Amino acid sequence: MKMNDTDLPRIFLGAPSILTPEQQTTLERWVVCLERRSFQVIRLGRDSHGDDPWRTLIPLLADVDGVVLLGFRQLDARDAVWRPDTKEEAPSSRWWTSPWLQLEAGMAAALALPVLVAPEADVKEGVFNPEVWNGRVNGTQLGTPGRVPEDWLRAVRERRDRRVPGPGLP
Repeated sequence: MKMNDTDLPRIFLGAPSILTPEQQTTLERWVVCLERRSFQVIRLGRDSHGDDPWRTLIPLLADVDGVVLLGFRQLDARDAVWRPDTKEEAPSSRWWTSPWLQLEAGMAAALALPVLVAPEADVKEGVFNPEVWNGRVNGTQLGTPGRVPEDWLRAVRERRDRRVPGPGLP
């Protein structure tokens, strides 16, 4: 029996809207890789948020089976200091990505969605820090879209199976 688009696991793919040509190529490779794994990739462009981005994002995330967030470099923070003039003063992560990705990750985790993050080199803030990758958030390298953790794949497919009943089931 052939699956239709509504039967495919739905993946929200989040990434910054403004990318370098190289980053855009990497993003396109991720889309192709996910689609080859029989995922329906759902993206939300910058202009799709409208006046109230929460009104758009919350129902969209509530209707997907997993989330992939691509942490492309957006802010050069190589000369920044984290918590200056405190006992925890430290150099900042070298590069930061879009703060929207942190919000999307938090919303996805709150909805108990399987989250996969893939940071570009030297992006290590928030959810892109490998120290926080655990059962709720999985991580991989941005430059290797074919290497998706099996735990994440299994969690996405299990969520999809709960959403779409099998043949002959109500």
